[in-house]
Amino acid sequence: MNKQVITGIQVRMARSGLKWSAQDLAEKSGVGLSTVNKIDREDGIPSVRIQNLVAIEQALLATGRVRFEGDTGVFVDPITK
Repeated sequence: MNKQVITGIQVRMARSGLKWSAQDLAEKSGVGLSTVNKIDREDGIPSVRIQNLVAIEQALLATGRVRFEGDTGVFVDPITK
């Protein structure tokens, strides 16, 4: 069984939960800002290179706060003080 590619809506939800701007995600993932913005405009699987989606997914998962669930779900652990 192949892993599902993350979708644009999952990226937006994760970014929102982390309180990251598109610029933050671009910097942390090494993906260009224009590519992050393109992903943000799509709800489904974005029409970008798979390497860019993998880099974005890895950057989000590296926070230790994001978990992708199923085809559309995202869980972001709240910041605890």
